[in-house]
Amino acid sequence: MDPSDIGDPADGGAAYLGELNSSFGPGNVDLSVRPRTKAQNAVPIIPQNIVQDLGKHLSKDALVVLPSSPAYPTLSRRWQDGGRPTYGVIVVPANEKDVSEAVKYANKHSLPFLATVGGHGTYYGMAKMQNGMGIYLRNLTKLEVQKDGKSAIIGGGLRVEDVISGLWEKGKQTLTGTCNCVGATSPALGGGHGFLQGQFGLPADQIISARVVLGSGKVITVSEKENKDLYWGLKGAGHNFGIVTEMKYKIYDAVRPEWSYIYFTFQGSQLEKLYGVLNKMMAYQPPEAIHWSVWSKNATADPVHPVILNSIIFNGPMSALLAYAKPLIDLPNLDVYSGTTIYPGLAEVAGYTTDGFLCQYKGKLALWPADVRTYEIGALRKWYNLFDTMVNTEPALAGSFGLLEGYSTQAVQRVPEDSTAFALRKEKLLLASIIHYTPTGNATLDNVATAWGVAMREAAQGTQKKKSYVNYAQGDETIQEVYGYEPWRINRLKALKKKYDPKGQFSFFNPIA
Repeated sequence: MDPSDIGDPADGGAAYLGELNSSFGPGNVDLSVRPRTKAQNAVPIIPQNIVQDLGKHLSKDALVVLPSSPAYPTLSRRWQDGGRPTYGVIVVPANEKDVSEAVKYANKHSLPFLATVGGHGTYYGMAKMQNGMGIYLRNLTKLEVQKDGKSAIIGGGLRVEDVISGLWEKGKQTLTGTCNCVGATSPALGGGHGFLQGQFGLPADQIISARVVLGSGKVITVSEKENKDLYWGLKGAGHNFGIVTEMKYKIYDAVRPEWSYIYFTFQGSQLEKLYGVLNKMMAYQPPEAIHWSVWSKNATADPVHPVILNSIIFNGPMSALLAYAKPLIDLPNLDVYSGTTIYPGLAEVAGYTTDGFLCQYKGKLALWPADVRTYEIGALRKWYNLFDTMVNTEPALAGSFGLLEGYSTQAVQRVPEDSTAFALRKEKLLLASIIHYTPTGNATLDNVATAWGVAMREAAQGTQKKKSYVNYAQGDETIQEVYGYEPWRINRLKALKKKYDPKGQFSFFNPIA
């Protein structure tokens, strides 16, 4: 079915809020990819003696792994198949010098390279990396609380759960992404979002300094005192400039260990009332509160239409959460449950544990994001109607879902907009259609999924200016949509790219140029 034909499914497809633009249909969407990621000129040739030749420059604990190795499938595994890079060799460094030597070797033999930790990037442009060198950072696992008790060294190979649990054992906490299985430092390079951001700012705002391997293999320190220009760019566009082997990062005493949560299940017919209430609550949302919604099929709750699972996660006692959540409690719902936990337990509450559903291999999965400042009710209805019809008329896409993240932003917005490369401090909401299906090798299904994604992203954006969080960006966005509309900001980033990555070696993930 053409997404442009969808009105309100409850009205049998009659236009509920006006007919959507016909260009959204699978047959009409421009499915060509805007080439922000440069294609390789030719498939690289891996030297036959690479294991011995490169190995002699690496430490004894480093590994050089070829596709014929039993370890290769694990090291090359990604969360999902969309935008999958391929490697002719994977280097597993044991320390920073190994990373530098791997990059130097790659340069000597004209091999493109890509550093990974969790393998969760969904940006399509990574597929331009074919038969190059993978640099798997997972063994860079340093986690050292500094003597001041206000900072820690975080290795570039750590994942979120490593940092949260490791710091918690010492009575500390910090900003990370919300999903346990992703890299801990990687999201911060794109700004990052997390449970504590209303209190302490974005993950990017926690970076005190970083060790960075440039495209030449040279290693530099980046901070307010050293390479200060790059320090600005690292916080929001850092993946454009080098490989971060470790960060010195702000940490905080875990003085409020209790977290409370409440989850409501609503029918889709409640959308207008629900998000109208949430718009009002945003005006007084405390720094400790996070609002999330997930739209998905749940035949037990509603056999026909997707339901809305809406939650509030709150850093404080249940009594305070219930008082704050009263406007939602007063709405009719299908189900409600609540509980308490501690900071390391939030991933389980949200379904983001390493062994949980969301961290497992996902076949093909594409995010179609829109960052906005408010819930535009008419736009949400159009988006929901499209989503409803997609999951009911395209069985292969029925496992898809909508994600609406409403983090508190007080500490985020206290940071001056021009002080970092992150351009979306005024945007309070991250909306995303997440289309999930099993790969079939059928290009028609890929095209249909893309058409629905484009249509739903357009609907979710509504009348607000197009903007996309870089770590969610699909790849067809303009540079301005991802990195900001201010000419000075784009010019500054391009100048940094030219200075620190003149050959464009770090251009497989949302490149600035």
